[in-house]
Amino acid sequence: MNCVRQAVLVLLTMLAVSACAIHVGGYAVPGPLPSTASAPAPDLPKLGQCMNSADFKVLACGEPHEAEITAVGEISGLSKEYPSERDLRRAALPPCRDALTEYLGSADADATRLQVWAFWPNKKGWEDGQRWRLCSVIEMSPNDEKKVSRKGSLKGVLAASGFGTYQLCSSGSPAKDTKLALVGCDTPHVGEAVPGVVSLGKFTDPAPSQDQITAIAKDKCAKAVADYVGSDKRTDVIAAWRPFGAQAWSEGWTNAICYAEASRTFSGRLWGLGVKPLPN
Repeated sequence: MNCVRQAVLVLLTMLAVSACAIHVGGYAVPGPLPSTASAPAPDLPKLGQCMNSADFKVLACGEPHEAEITAVGEISGLSKEYPSERDLRRAALPPCRDALTEYLGSADADATRLQVWAFWPNKKGWEDGQRWRLCSVIEMSPNDEKKVSRKGSLKGVLAASGFGTYQLCSSGSPAKDTKLALVGCDTPHVGEAVPGVVSLGKFTDPAPSQDQITAIAKDKCAKAVADYVGSDKRTDVIAAWRPFGAQAWSEGWTNAICYAEASRTFSGRLWGLGVKPLPN
């Protein structure tokens, strides 16, 4: 997977759940995969259909597949000459991220392994006048951050009880580590992304400064973690947050992910733990 990893600036204070640990940065942002062939719009997969990322062959969603279509639209406002990848990303990804929220039924997708994968015409297709935009959702592996082959539809999955199935967990510290090591939540880990992704603004606005991010995310993440754990009295669990970088901001990644971070590695979940001891 082609990823854009953002530089990070760490400011950490080890406090209780009611306070905050701050990490300015983010894990890998999935990059879009441009199509490898010219594909006229009528031949594109439709909303809710499934396919693999190497081609546009429609597959039954009950069979193994990589991508599920969340929206089909058009790219406008770019030059007649084939745009740069950066311009294409900025044009395609923000609406695809909006479509992801609507399709999954929740704004908390950034706290899960369900991510955007966008497609657009290749150079030949663009020269032929194609301007289509294809948005899809893929599931990322918890261990190597690669897209996985899966079965079944994801439509509305986060509006139901699917958050825990796709939740992000880390073996390292969300507050301290430059590169966050994601692992399966059923394996020993330290951090758990929690419901309550924090919006920091609009991608059309300037990216916020660290101080601005802190002012927005501090209390919201503290509350989200306390609600998730079921207590704001613990001293062995802190609230941390990880926003994305400035380049990702212009592509629509304008949220901060709140994490509950334990003082040691444990198995199980922090959800609903209350004042009980950390699991072993």
